[in-house]
Amino acid sequence: MSQTPQLSVVIASLNGLRYIRACLESLHAQTGGIDAEIIVADCVGRDVTAFIAQTYPDVMVIAFDTPKSVPELRAAGILAARGDIVAMTEDHCLATPDWFAAMVYAHQRLPNYAIGGAVDNAATESRIDWAVYFCEYSAYSSPISEGVTHDLPGPNVSYKRAAVEAMRDMLQAGGYWETFLHERLESMGQALYADPTIRILHKKNFTLAAFLSERFHYGRWYAGTRNQFTSTGKRLFYLIFSLALPPLLIKRLYDRVKSRGGHMNEFRRCLPLIALFTLAWAAGEFVGYATGAGQSVMKLS
Repeated sequence: MSQTPQLSVVIASLNGLRYIRACLESLHAQTGGIDAEIIVADCVGRDVTAFIAQTYPDVMVIAFDTPKSVPELRAAGILAARGDIVAMTEDHCLATPDWFAAMVYAHQRLPNYAIGGAVDNAATESRIDWAVYFCEYSAYSSPISEGVTHDLPGPNVSYKRAAVEAMRDMLQAGGYWETFLHERLESMGQALYADPTIRILHKKNFTLAAFLSERFHYGRWYAGTRNQFTSTGKRLFYLIFSLALPPLLIKRLYDRVKSRGGHMNEFRRCLPLIALFTLAWAAGEFVGYATGAGQSVMKLS
């Protein structure tokens, strides 16, 4: 255990055995001979921990007996990681076979503290799943442009050891979503970098009610957390502006999907669902700016 691995991969696990099984299968099928440790931070329980112990004894498990948020799970895993590079993903993601190698190569050739890639859709069975993908990950769908960016995806981002140290106080405080961790790095003059060769696949199935709830709580958490870094005047402005968000968000999603040159037919078929989900997000933001984040972070997976 004294040798420092090239790469540590941290997986937030809270969606159950079905998802973590598929995720770990993809990570154990990596090419390129990268020396990597895999850390699963789990709050599902015995089914997951027993499966990992029996099937993948080389995987480190950090098990929690009580529910934890995604940021808390990520923080626990990152703080335990030993690698020169620390990557984050989630249990509902499948890694492409060269994911490890692409991340390591990117960090070898680039000085950037945080490097991320694309998130493509593998949940294609229903319109609900496509609508979820457009709302959550269309900003990261292939082809993404290579270069400096202000937005990297939580399920496909990796950090140099120096970045982990720079974010340590936020991680020890219980973790933040990547939006605020990355703002910390940018405030230090560390530009975020997107590399299209680093790809991961999102594959999670939702019901309509489940994603409406998640979208509302994500919006509320985002606004409530933003309150901590916002003046009273700006908070009031954001509160009022949230009422106008749905058409703006839909236009942004449409332009983004159209610019990538694919999935427009799926987008059009999903448009009523996308409109419903953007209304839920806007309602969540309004409540978050008005009353704070509450316990919404615990509703996200």
